[in-house]
Amino acid sequence: MNQVYRIVWSSSLGMFQVVSELACAQGRKSAGTQRKRARANAKVLAVAASLATMSHAAMAQVGTDIDGTSVTVGTSQSNSGVWAWDGSNLAVSGSVSGYGIFNLGTIGTLSNENGGTIAATQSNGDGRVNDPGLGAGIYNENGGTIGALTNSGLISGLTMSIYNDGTIGALSNGNGGTISGGTYAGIRNYNGSIGTLTNSGLIHALQGGISNEVGGSIGTLSNESGGTISGDIVGIANFLNGSIGTLKNSGLIFGETTGIDNESNSSIGTLSNESGGTISGYKFGIDNSGTIGTLINSGTISSSGDAIYNSGGGFIGPVTNAGVIAGNIKNDSSNDLTINGGTGTTFGTLTGYGGVIGSIANTNSNVVFGSGNLLLNDNINVGSHSVNNTGATLQVNAPMTITGNYSQGEAATLLIGVNSGAVTTGTLTADRGYGRLVVTGNATVAAGSSVSLASRGYAFAAGQRFIVVDAAGTGSYNEGSLHYSATGYSGSIIGQNVSVGGHSDLVVCLGSCSATPSGPTLATAPNSKAALGGLNNYTGLNVGLMNLQNAVIAVNAHGSTAEANRVGAQLAPSRSAAGARAAAATTFDVLSVVAAHANSLHLAQADGDGSAQSGVATGEGAPRWGVWGRAFGGHAGQGAVDQVDGYSANYGGLLFGVDRQVNDHWRAGGVFSYSNTLISGTENSAGDSTRVNGYGLIGYANYLGASWYVNLSGGVVQQRFDTTRQIDFTGFSGVANGQFSGQQYVASVEGGWPLAVAGLTVTPLASLTYSYQHENGYTESGGNGAALSVGATHSTSVRSAFGARLERGFETKYGVIVPDLQLKWIHEYDHTQTVTGASFAADPMGATAFTTVGPAPVSDLADVSLGVTLLRANNLTVTARYELQAAPRFVSQTGSLRLRQAF
Repeated sequence: MNQVYRIVWSSSLGMFQVVSELACAQGRKSAGTQRKRARANAKVLAVAASLATMSHAAMAQVGTDIDGTSVTVGTSQSNSGVWAWDGSNLAVSGSVSGYGIFNLGTIGTLSNENGGTIAATQSNGDGRVNDPGLGAGIYNENGGTIGALTNSGLISGLTMSIYNDGTIGALSNGNGGTISGGTYAGIRNYNGSIGTLTNSGLIHALQGGISNEVGGSIGTLSNESGGTISGDIVGIANFLNGSIGTLKNSGLIFGETTGIDNESNSSIGTLSNESGGTISGYKFGIDNSGTIGTLINSGTISSSGDAIYNSGGGFIGPVTNAGVIAGNIKNDSSNDLTINGGTGTTFGTLTGYGGVIGSIANTNSNVVFGSGNLLLNDNINVGSHSVNNTGATLQVNAPMTITGNYSQGEAATLLIGVNSGAVTTGTLTADRGYGRLVVTGNATVAAGSSVSLASRGYAFAAGQRFIVVDAAGTGSYNEGSLHYSATGYSGSIIGQNVSVGGHSDLVVCLGSCSATPSGPTLATAPNSKAALGGLNNYTGLNVGLMNLQNAVIAVNAHGSTAEANRVGAQLAPSRSAAGARAAAATTFDVLSVVAAHANSLHLAQADGDGSAQSGVATGEGAPRWGVWGRAFGGHAGQGAVDQVDGYSANYGGLLFGVDRQVNDHWRAGGVFSYSNTLISGTENSAGDSTRVNGYGLIGYANYLGASWYVNLSGGVVQQRFDTTRQIDFTGFSGVANGQFSGQQYVASVEGGWPLAVAGLTVTPLASLTYSYQHENGYTESGGNGAALSVGATHSTSVRSAFGARLERGFETKYGVIVPDLQLKWIHEYDHTQTVTGASFAADPMGATAFTTVGPAPVSDLADVSLGVTLLRANNLTVTARYELQAAPRFVSQTGSLRLRQAF
């Protein structure tokens, strides 16, 4: 069989020796014995004596063991310059594979230089899979010592890159260096000792980047800036009595499951995640069941699960957070969880993963905020225990719930962030306008403690009020002995303990908490002034309405007249805008369509000479019944009138009717109408919208005299309103929605006198139309405090119209075509402005009641209508029509298409 030999340096003999591969493979614990047996073989000794005179390069060709008590270097991948041994230090600059490097003796410095590769590509010769050093790139056996191990190249292995069961003084993976383990760990410290472990490169393996286990100890583990320690399960694992004196991170420590896992009976003296450092895992950032003496974070500790988890048997000393802990925090132990913050202007952040509100679950002990600055974006559950803020500055920018009790010491500060462009919900648990502590138990604030309001783009002004602590239990606030302040505000600030809905609330008031209305508004538009004035009268403590009032006070104190008018218009009910008229206007358009239909009947019903040229008789008089349908659509718009915002409306609808000729003079019928109108506010009301669905029943009749006719119509329309009102200004944002119904009653009479003039039919026209519209009261939903309770209202209209219609018929192969042109002047007699009463829905006492008025109706309109009718011999009639109405700041356009079948 083929025999493989290795070259071994024996420090005890002071010479090289040759050992068979078989002898080397009989077991690492008996390597010295087997090498002595190899020396007994005369043939092997002869080979050794011969090889001892060869160059170093020649020895590397065979595959070399350096025994220093025992140092083994695997197969070299080139003939020269791969590694160098000076009797104490081993330097690798080429590629070494196979068995990697095995040390049972002493190496001063083992360096894998830039471009060097140490790769274990095969296991021990006998293939023992239970060997802990199986497939390690570098294996430092129990009893082996390496003074310093440095890597600037690549160290890899089948199961791990570096296995230490002995002693390594300093292990350094430099910038650009890679320690890439296989199935287990990049570095496995198994009952070994590493003085300092420093990484500026990459340490990675499938299970874990670094595993410190079975009594293994690392004095200082430092992951430098730019360094990465990662594993597909855990970044760093410390277990089975593992000990790490100091763990410092300025780079990335990441595990698919856990960033750092410190298990029971294992310890980390100080864990310091420094500025720029990240410790992260999808399930845990830090998972502790052992002991962590001190945890310092100036970087980021994150997880979509628990950023920090401490089991019931675990211990974590004080946590000093000047960075970000993003993810939930859970402490199952009975030891208090103490968290300190940053210093100076630095705030440590406690938040959920991705910036959402997170949670701190700590039901077996207290949570203590000891010192420093902390931004809290976590809800806290301490069960029957307490959150004790003994000396920290605790900032909250949104409502945070404390399940349990809250206590604030004399040296502590509660800092309330008040947001610009706040998104508020009007409820204690979800309002996002400003920070607040919502306590399910009792709340205590010691005399001499501080409460401050911090502007986050918000303008503070006298008259504003803020609920800063809401306690479901007893509130002992010492409100008269606290230190208050607000960013940029120099006026007086006082506190008040107020009972709201059975809760005890600490209210901070700028200026005064007395129940007196706020000052005047900057608004000049009547409706804006009314809405803002009503809001300023509020003296209650509804959170959402207080948020709105505070924002409006800021506008009045620091804004402009234009801004105040815009805000007031947004706070007024939608029906106060001119768009409220658009709902009624659609019904008038329906009446116009019915009237146009009635007029078209005269073409068939009139007693004329039967001439198509007259446009009066067509030979269609015989059928007594007719059914018809008409589709219509259009657009109307009106600008601001009387300082009331305008509107833009799009509408459409369908009509289905049937009529019967009663006798030679009368024809009567009925029609069902459906219309859909979308009204959008303009100017300061831009963003508001109202959708109106109308369902109508209208009866009509036509009387045809010898040379004149009369059209009569009347009916009722049931209307369904859906309103959306957007409120968005500095300090507040919300959307209020309303639903209500209404009814409109209409009646119309029109007379005409057709005259034949030069082959044309000219018909002078006169009409009178009456309308009464009632809209029910309603209460809006949503609005974040801006929702309104709106009273019922009504409006009337009396319109006259005078004009003329010109028409003429033409015989064609398709039938008789009758085009017509109609001109009218429409005058409105009722100029009463619609009056609407409203108050803010969150004010049950009605202190915020105010009244708005709509614009005066358009007095005079010019109406132009163009139509064409096709009369076919089969009693089918098709009519297309376009109508334009115009007045100053008003325009309306409607198109329609009608089909009628007589039988």
